[in-house]
Amino acid sequence: MRIAIRFTYRVLITFLLIIFLGSAVHAQTLTKKQQDSAFLLHPGQERIRKIKKSLAKTFVNFTGNDLSLYGSLNLSKQKINDNGITAPINYLYNNVNSNSFETGFSGGFRIDGMYKEKHCYSFSFGINRIAVGNYYQNVHSLAPFIDDFTHFKADNVFTTINIAAHYKKLLPVNDMNKYKFYAVIGPSFDYKISSISEENLINGAGNKAIINVDFGAEFNNKGYYVLFAHYKYGVNMKSSSVPIQLNRFEIGMSIKTKDLF
Repeated sequence: MRIAIRFTYRVLITFLLIIFLGSAVHAQTLTKKQQDSAFLLHPGQERIRKIKKSLAKTFVNFTGNDLSLYGSLNLSKQKINDNGITAPINYLYNNVNSNSFETGFSGGFRIDGMYKEKHCYSFSFGINRIAVGNYYQNVHSLAPFIDDFTHFKADNVFTTINIAAHYKKLLPVNDMNKYKFYAVIGPSFDYKISSISEENLINGAGNKAIINVDFGAEFNNKGYYVLFAHYKYGVNMKSSSVPIQLNRFEIGMSIKTKDLF
């Protein structure tokens, strides 16, 4: 019995030794690439690391990047050219034409920083509630049978999301160590997220995308807050049977999030 146990014990030891030596030999035969891959328990994490490294190299010249919240008051008017359509329904000109600036509001966040430590910039993302006065360029008439009319009734209240990128030029005004004045210029983009009225759907003139050119001025009070005044000139991003020009004045203030929370 003891002989059998000893024999079994020796066989087991020999079997384990063979497995160990075989594993060692197999490890030695792995290529360098295979050995490196063996240590990557999560290949997805390695890909993320490479992406982060690439982004860090790409944006190494963008510094500062202070995050702020902003709010603004908007005064808006749109100029409408309805010569491109003939609708079965006509609208009395004096009922739809106000030719005035109406009041709306905006809110969102922006990032202010510097490129190569000498070019100031800002990126912003926000939501706009826009109310507009409508100015119809064309007046149609069938006197004496009907008063002046237009073929189109544009939406005068809508909501958009807005993305903007601005270049800021520091102006040599006053004591720049305390107060900074900037001239601002750059593009912005609006996309309507509110529903389009039935009148616009019938005429096929509903256009959700607006591309803008922005310019204006900003005042930075020792980094505590920024006051800004921008003018936005916008047009339909895609061709439309009713071209519209959207004119807006935006007056507001931004405050750094680290000073708020």
